[in-house]
Amino acid sequence: MTLPRLPLAGVALAAVAGILLAEYTAPPAPALLALTITALLLAPWRHGTLPLWLATAGLFALAHVWQWNDRPARAWSAALAAQPRHIEVTGILLDEPEEIRTGAWRARMRVETWTVEQKNIDLRGTIVARWSAAQAPRYGDRWTISGAIVPPSPPRNPGQFDAATWWARQGVFLELRNRDPQEAHLAGRDQGSPVKVAALAARAWILRTLGLGLDGANEVQAVIAGITLGAREDGADAFLPAFRQTGTLHLFAVSGLHVGMFGLLLWLTLRPLGLSRRQAILVIIPLLFFYSLVTGAKPSSLRAATMISIALGGFLLDRAPAPGNSLAAAALVLLGLDTNQLFQPGFQLSFCVVASIILLAPPLDARLAARWRPDPFLPRKLYTLFQRGQAKAGRFTAAALAVSATSWLGSLPLTIGLFHLVPVLAIPVNMVAVPLAFCVLGTAMLSLLGGTFSTLIATAFNQTNSVLTAALIALVQWAAALPGAWFHMPPALLQPPARLTVFDLSTGGAQLLRTRQAAILIDAGTTYDFRAIIEPALRASGVGRLDALVLTHGDAEHAGGALEAWTAQRPRRFLDSVLRDRSPARRGLQAAVRDGGGAKFLALPGDRLRAGRTASVTILSPAAAQKSRTADDQSIVTRLDTSGFRTLLMADAGVATEEHLRLHAPGELRADLLVFGRHGHDLFASAEFLAAVQPRVIVLAAADPFRAGHDEPALRQRLEATGAAIFDQDECGAVVVTFHRDQAEVQGFLDQRTVTLAAE
Repeated sequence: MTLPRLPLAGVALAAVAGILLAEYTAPPAPALLALTITALLLAPWRHGTLPLWLATAGLFALAHVWQWNDRPARAWSAALAAQPRHIEVTGILLDEPEEIRTGAWRARMRVETWTVEQKNIDLRGTIVARWSAAQAPRYGDRWTISGAIVPPSPPRNPGQFDAATWWARQGVFLELRNRDPQEAHLAGRDQGSPVKVAALAARAWILRTLGLGLDGANEVQAVIAGITLGAREDGADAFLPAFRQTGTLHLFAVSGLHVGMFGLLLWLTLRPLGLSRRQAILVIIPLLFFYSLVTGAKPSSLRAATMISIALGGFLLDRAPAPGNSLAAAALVLLGLDTNQLFQPGFQLSFCVVASIILLAPPLDARLAARWRPDPFLPRKLYTLFQRGQAKAGRFTAAALAVSATSWLGSLPLTIGLFHLVPVLAIPVNMVAVPLAFCVLGTAMLSLLGGTFSTLIATAFNQTNSVLTAALIALVQWAAALPGAWFHMPPALLQPPARLTVFDLSTGGAQLLRTRQAAILIDAGTTYDFRAIIEPALRASGVGRLDALVLTHGDAEHAGGALEAWTAQRPRRFLDSVLRDRSPARRGLQAAVRDGGGAKFLALPGDRLRAGRTASVTILSPAAAQKSRTADDQSIVTRLDTSGFRTLLMADAGVATEEHLRLHAPGELRADLLVFGRHGHDLFASAEFLAAVQPRVIVLAAADPFRAGHDEPALRQRLEATGAAIFDQDECGAVVVTFHRDQAEVQGFLDQRTVTLAAE
């Protein structure tokens, strides 16, 4: 087999090497400039491609050094945010604002003027703004907002999305925070790009049209919107785990698959209208980019539009494009515009998958097609009707299987590395799901076309689409429920005997105990906490299913995410307090457990829950007769016994619970590690209780500035008097305790402070 010439492949690899060199070694710009000039001077005197590769590597390394390290915005932003400042900015919104809570919005803003310490500074720059407003903002608005300017917050928990680095890769190094609607004023409308305004208007019309006739079918409508536009609506949340577990979550992210299907549908529409190949391509290319804008101008869709446009451009030059060369050209164009794209998972996934298909699919397709071909010595003209059908079916099946297998193989390393998930049945499921998704997208286009003439036509197509979508959902859910269809892979093959993660959830709380044989989640924070922090940490820990969910008490900051945890994880056991309360979150979880056929176990003092060979959870409080005033006083107190170490988890218990434990279970309190939450009103961590526990390490939850009564100075004095190492989650974020056979390592996630305890 003769391999095609791919002159741009080596250049693209050199560009990638140069960017990686600049990222991980941070060489000085003069040295890179000298390398580039030397390579260019050698080019006329030395045959071969080495000088070209060296020059390319040097140029892209220089570009990345400037874009990532030496960009003026980084230095200026660091100086501005070196200390807390209250500033006023006026700028234009670059995105359609996202409502993060009622009346609170988030969007990128291109700042035109800054007012710092009553001085106006005319300096252009991009920030991310979080502000409260009495009226809904929209893309292209000019706003004047006053607030605190700070760097974007780094992640405070393992597995949490690193928004600070993500924003920095886009050249955004500052965040404006405002909570007072009186300090945010709309200064003008329609200051944005007319093209993007048209795209947003088209997106709104498309969503309305695709929803015609689907009243009451919010979940199906959300999936159609997700497949067509990449829109992430709440109605589809219940299905996302199944799509992720079967390797079909890419159907919700507008990427090469969607842009390619859209281009194919345009081709099938334009060619029968009499347009020549050249004319059709000239129409398709701008429509691909407009489709990317309509879907939100996400990097994945823009990458796909660029790749496909470069490939189609070869036909305009009357040359059959080499897919590998087109892929390399697209990489060079995208990295030339922004070298930071190399570090985006979407960029890596797109190019790895496409490269795998280009390199591996043709030989695999040929091998499979040969196996399903009728007698190879029989001329095609002599095929019977059955043999012709067999040959066509074999070619189609071989092509589909080859593309599915090679795309799965190309995505597998990143799927494991980023999501710690192995979708075993991804190949056969995608062979059916992708054609179904193509039908959904095609029917959606027919609905939109018909909707320009009559809502009845759009409604008819939408009803058809609802049947196709329901079939797709049923297929994915059925496949995800099959035994062995998927499994989580821990980030490290050699796991320690036990690891405890004390999450930093602001005023909420949750802890995860992970051993080699079991996983137990104690509390689940709020709904947002579980989705954004706890569930990613579960995946990163290789937890496919919880062995137990323990709900210490019913306030929303600890139990709000419990229903999400139950739905996503289906824990084998649910432990609840014997004391009753009026918590809606707790009642909702109990109803879900009951309706789903699960079992609730009441946690009584002395109960012990095994967590593998070397770990267990013992319930210390509350008893059925124990009196309580608030939800915090009803908190379940647990002790973890792991590899010879004791950890006491107090949840939000106050001094009343401490006194009860000291009187009724004094021999159970001695612990090496003591984890405190925050009681809403009462004192906690009394000197007598601390003396009974004798902790060597204390983990203290972050203080709530809106709650009084914590006697913070006196609390600090009592804690420091114990001589224990204190991990204040205000400063260290989450705390990760790794238990080995003869020692325990306690580490703050944010500050990386580490304390090692030896077994006694």
